[in-house]
Amino acid sequence: MDHRMERAESMFTGTSKSKVIADIHFGDDPDMTFKVTGEGFAQPLEGSQSLELNCSTPLPINFNVVGTIIQTNFRMFTQYTGSMVYDFFKTSFPGQMNVEMDGTFTDELTVKVSCTLTYVKDCLICRCQVHFENLTGECPAASEDMSATLPCFEILDKGEKADECRSSVDLVWRTGHTAEKYSCRLNSVIKCAGNFAPSFHFIGHDFKLTEKSENNRHFTQRQKSRATIINYYKNSN
Repeated sequence: MDHRMERAESMFTGTSKSKVIADIHFGDDPDMTFKVTGEGFAQPLEGSQSLELNCSTPLPINFNVVGTIIQTNFRMFTQYTGSMVYDFFKTSFPGQMNVEMDGTFTDELTVKVSCTLTYVKDCLICRCQVHFENLTGECPAASEDMSATLPCFEILDKGEKADECRSSVDLVWRTGHTAEKYSCRLNSVIKCAGNFAPSFHFIGHDFKLTEKSENNRHFTQRQKSRATIINYYKNSN
């Protein structure tokens, strides 16, 4: 474990680069597949990252939804301090990480995601297949009137196997003139062969939308992520 941590610290110092290659599918219609590509930069030891995504044609879903779901894959840019918890994500590289996600929104919209992350020539490359089901014109996710993703806490724990980590997070946006909340419970299984699963902990995420085109062809978001352990019994006697 110490060897993995030393290697991770040597890899994720200074500025890290990332790239995204994603196919966004809607139902079973072959004409409703959209290519999203992008790149980003991060300061992993500080827990900050930025990601810019582009689509050649207008997406039928708000980029605040798609962009945040894709950006959740870059957990290796989370700030872990001290020895409070083992950093499963940074220590997965060099190598390959596989992520399977499924999400249920507050309406009938669902999403399934399959991602592979590899470290090639000092750059993290994320390849994604994203499948949405039940998107309609009435879905808040299809509306332009949506806020940036609100701050949230992600819950992480060991998976069913020794080299798996499980995650659950409620992604929330505000929509419409009444600013009602619209959310998605996103569950993930993160796998890295030969790694050690982390103990139970949390990651706090804070998002800042810096640019988004009205036709959902361009999106840029900054994210600050910090790992923490909440001790409910700290002050009890």
